[in-house]
Amino acid sequence: MEATKDNQLTDFHYSYLKQDETGIFQISIANTLPALREKIAPLRFRMAAKDIAKELNLQPQEKVLEVGSGLGLLGKQIKDIVGSELAYYGIELAFNPASKSKKNEITPIQADAVLLPFGPDSFDAVITTDVLEHIPDVQEAIAEIYRVLKPDGRVFVVIADPSEGRFSKVESHINRTESDSDVKFWEEIFLKKGFKLLGKESKKYRNRDWRRIFNLPFLVRLKDKPGFACAFNPVNRPGTYILRKPLDNVV
Repeated sequence: MEATKDNQLTDFHYSYLKQDETGIFQISIANTLPALREKIAPLRFRMAAKDIAKELNLQPQEKVLEVGSGLGLLGKQIKDIVGSELAYYGIELAFNPASKSKKNEITPIQADAVLLPFGPDSFDAVITTDVLEHIPDVQEAIAEIYRVLKPDGRVFVVIADPSEGRFSKVESHINRTESDSDVKFWEEIFLKKGFKLLGKESKKYRNRDWRRIFNLPFLVRLKDKPGFACAFNPVNRPGTYILRKPLDNVV
């Protein structure tokens, strides 16, 4: 399902957007946070793309799905690294970023993560970053990722965790456990849905999260500043999970 105006949805209420008295989000994702990211994103997304492409061992002839692809900035960097032949599809709920991502050489599809418009075993790899923390029916979204992934395929997941400084500042973030970390919640749900959690690979990225230094008492006031979040590789996070779909579909 291509992104079309006939199938237009109101832009998803990401992070810093506020509703007015009518309940309508007056500021579009297309001209706020993504506009800022377009100015600072190339180096940051390049770092993330190198790690993701290497971790998933992406090959030019493969087919990749990104769930929550935004303007296609990460996809563009991944294709630059792997090769232009890589078939890269991006799912986005909102019309504006889905349509604009075409210029970044990915195939954009406007759709909901809980109802992916693909058949079983369609993709060699799936990528999703900073998306699942926003989705209420996350069990269905994870089940859909499992369904469309080929056996032995890998998934690179980054989920904002309550332990991160800006988690509580983002209106649409959902704290699944009402605690200071949702890591165990996500690990359990991935296993429940049939994935194998690659613990060593996942911890590698979590251990590189240098933002933990801002938990120190004399730096804690800085930890929720957006500038600091943008200065780091976005995959070196406490909520990074590397998953694999078993060949026999049994963990």
